[in-house]
Amino acid sequence: MEEIRFLSKYLALAVLIFGLYSYKNYSNTKAKYFIFSILYAVLTEFIGSNFHNWFGIVNYAVYNVFIIIQLTFFLWWFQHIIESQKRKNIIKIFIGLYLVYSVVNMCYLQDFILGNQTYTYAVGVIFLLIAIGFYFVETFNKDSVLNITDSILFWFTLGVLLFYGTFMPFLFASKLFLLGDKWILSLVTFLLNVIMYTCFAVGFYKSYKNNNLI
Repeated sequence: MEEIRFLSKYLALAVLIFGLYSYKNYSNTKAKYFIFSILYAVLTEFIGSNFHNWFGIVNYAVYNVFIIIQLTFFLWWFQHIIESQKRKNIIKIFIGLYLVYSVVNMCYLQDFILGNQTYTYAVGVIFLLIAIGFYFVETFNKDSVLNITDSILFWFTLGVLLFYGTFMPFLFASKLFLLGDKWILSLVTFLLNVIMYTCFAVGFYKSYKNNNLI
């Protein structure tokens, strides 16, 4: 029976198609890069859900690579949509530190092939949450904040925040209190993916209906 968390790949694919359909509405903005993140996520989910059947080994490496690339992309993206040069420089430092730590972790701390890179994930999410905080600080200090829900950038950011800000504490809590119960972890992962991709879909819808970006 297919793990329930893998079912989110179909939702991700639907959102990707909608994003490509509405691409012309945000193709001249910094939001355009986000579609590549969703494309990579879709490819990873389809490969990851079939990896064991294809190669006979657990798919840890697929998702470990995904974590590093996806979190690095998010940091890079926020660096580009944030206006403050000081905050941009801080995020650049975060990216450098994160990539260095990722290499150290896979070489000396956690097995890259036979286990999850949870330390790398935790460090990346902490940096990401700080970057998201930078975005909201700038956004809430703009006159356009009253129209924030019309912004595709806002909905992308909200989706990322709700998933990563919620999943990381639950992941570590489940290992401590639920003994890593895979069914519960799979269910929560699926539900958080639904929330995240719904936010992305709303963002694409807003750009399609309003063509109004903050």
